Amino acid sequence: MGKTIPKPVFIRLLVLYGGGGACLFVGVIVSSSIGDMALLVMSVILSVAFIAKGFMLKRKINAGQIYSVSGVCVSLTPKMLGRYKRIELVDTATGDDVFFILPRKVAFKVGHVYTCYFDHPINNLISNNESIGSFNGADLDLPTNGFLGFEDFGIYHEKPVVDKSNEVKEECEHATSNKEEPTHTEA
Repeated sequence: MGKTIPKPVFIRLLVLYGGGGACLFVGVIVSSSIGDMALLVMSVILSVAFIAKGFMLKRKINAGQIYSVSGVCVSLTPKMLGRYKRIELVDTATGDDVFFILPRKVAFKVGHVYTCYFDHPINNLISNNESIGSFNGADLDLPTNGFLGFEDFGIYHEKPVVDKSNEVKEECEHATSNKEEPTHTEA
């Protein structure tokens, strides 16, 4: 119970529980006002499905079966006749490439840092142009199932490298600038 739930996954959980409760509430109110028993049965079935899916997601969260992929988005390739786009993330720490297919409405931007959450591991992981797991080219044409959400951390900026040798060099230059510089003559 002490596990922290990432914000996109928590929102998905709230939508499932809230959708189930709202469906039951509206179904009971409308079916009691018009006297339609079939509407009540359908709303109960739909709300039970929403809440059951929410419980299954909560169980996966408690078991630690939520998988995350972090990296910089380097490529967005829309499918010509489909409603999907292919997204490529590169992990800045290891250099691994991750490809997955999501609907076009998911707003990714090239150059931004993302963490994506899935309810099962994706097999489209490539490390140094070698395949890992069951990766093959056909996987890139299918939508990635189990996508729960993503977090956008903004534009990627490389961390500046602090060079301590410059500080020493500046001190040396400052010390030598007080002395007269030798002049060179050409013969």
